[in-house]
Amino acid sequence: MLTLTCALCASLTMLIQQATHYAQLQSTQPTVRQTAHPSSGTSPSTSASSAQPDTARSESTDADPTSDLLDLNTAGLEELQTLEGIGPVTAQRILDYRMQFGRFDNVDQLMEVKGIGSKTLAKFRDQVCVR
Repeated sequence: MLTLTCALCASLTMLIQQATHYAQLQSTQPTVRQTAHPSSGTSPSTSASSAQPDTARSESTDADPTSDLLDLNTAGLEELQTLEGIGPVTAQRILDYRMQFGRFDNVDQLMEVKGIGSKTLAKFRDQVCVR
């Protein structure tokens, strides 16, 4: 009985952690969708996506020296594929990792994603950041 209670508590704890990470990911997802699909063909989304990056650019160029780097926590599938050594499968694995474990704390955490080792990470380390 005690073992079942401990297992239930552990399961509930993991469920709560995943829900928290999922909520954090959902709060950043609208930005990912707008930047990942800029050529959707509809004018409302195009105007919405063109309005938001202007404010983001003005804020990021003023204070953030990493504005030219790709943020691992907000990058979409297509953006990740622009990195050297990252194809569609590995890019999807990065997104899956982010969905399962939440935001990246540092760039080195990418080595926990299957298919990314130290050599692959070295190819694009200077192009990515974690904000």
